[in-house]
Amino acid sequence: MRINEIFDSTPLMETSRLLLRKLSVEDAEEYFSLASNPLAAKHTIWNAHITIEDSISYLSGLQAKMDHGQAFHWGIIDKATGTFIGRVGFIHFDTLHRLSEVGFALHCDWWGQGIMSEAALPMIRYGFEELGLNRIEGRCNADNLASERVLLKIGMTFEGILRRQLKIKDEFIDQKMYAILNSDFNELQDGALGRIKGI
Repeated sequence: MRINEIFDSTPLMETSRLLLRKLSVEDAEEYFSLASNPLAAKHTIWNAHITIEDSISYLSGLQAKMDHGQAFHWGIIDKATGTFIGRVGFIHFDTLHRLSEVGFALHCDWWGQGIMSEAALPMIRYGFEELGLNRIEGRCNADNLASERVLLKIGMTFEGILRRQLKIKDEFIDQKMYAILNSDFNELQDGALGRIKGI
């Protein structure tokens, strides 16, 4: 696994509609617009941000993980307007087993437009082709149908229910586990994944 590649090159990615560049604490004002909406926080372990300081603290935590080689996150930019609309990234790395897990959040104004699957696919490709990952996982709350659709659209396979795995908003919640293997990705290059343009 070539994990240093992602931290040495801080890769930029581009699709037909989106630019993906390294997430930064400097994105706090625009991130607050995303994270202050209770709908965006409904299925997450974090609560809706009340002040800009909440967003600064949150992004500082993500930055610390990137600085220590534990995770990597991209900010999602709408190319037509230059607007920051979300984030997508590898939320942890397991170098021994060559696996990672995806995480993402999108401003509610851009929901339902295929944005997140468009953003995640080049990241999946990068993980397999450049980092040498063998497996990429994705989890979502059992009732989070929107995130589940994203995981399916990027070629992941449902593997089972992790019962009451996370405590979210003071309640233990079942998580659906999805994953895609490097071998799966190679088989899907000209199939389901090829239907999403601009990657």
